[in-house]
Amino acid sequence: MAENLSVKQRILAAAKTLAGKDRRASHLDVERMAAAGACSEEEFAAGFGDTLVFQRELMAELFADARLSVIRATTAMPSGLEQLLQAFMLYLDYNLEHPALQEIAHQLQYDPTGYEMLQRMEIGTAMVTQKDLEAAGANRVQARAKLLTSVAVAVVRAEYKAGRKLPDLRAVLEEYAGLSCVVQPGSPLVD
Repeated sequence: MAENLSVKQRILAAAKTLAGKDRRASHLDVERMAAAGACSEEEFAAGFGDTLVFQRELMAELFADARLSVIRATTAMPSGLEQLLQAFMLYLDYNLEHPALQEIAHQLQYDPTGYEMLQRMEIGTAMVTQKDLEAAGANRVQARAKLLTSVAVAVVRAEYKAGRKLPDLRAVLEEYAGLSCVVQPGSPLVD
């Protein structure tokens, strides 16, 4: 299988393994990858050009792994509030178990291209969230999905900084998700 991977794919796979072992990703650069035997400096340069491009692609790979993990665990569930809550909690847990993901995301948020990538990932999450909100009978699902996704991202960042679950923040996320699916008479959010 390794023979069928491109040099770039092989380097990214090695980087994910290294990030998983020491739970860090932002320190990975050409020197460390070469020292770990993942590639030569020439292969790294040919595949990525520089460390910033490599880190962006590594972040995309790590997010794809997180997304796939959540999808696998929730795919058999019917769309709706239960699936939404389960997906959010699984994503929060995944980030705690794989802090390299948030470490590199935190570092790349100051890079214009990295920031744009993070925004696209958040938009994609909001789109999936929107489908669950629609199935749960919520109104103004696009706005609610954006807000819920932003809250989930804030919880992920807070837990990353704390290095542990923050039950109060998780409870507020769950509460807000539940309230998003209950239309209150007289609410300014009622269509």
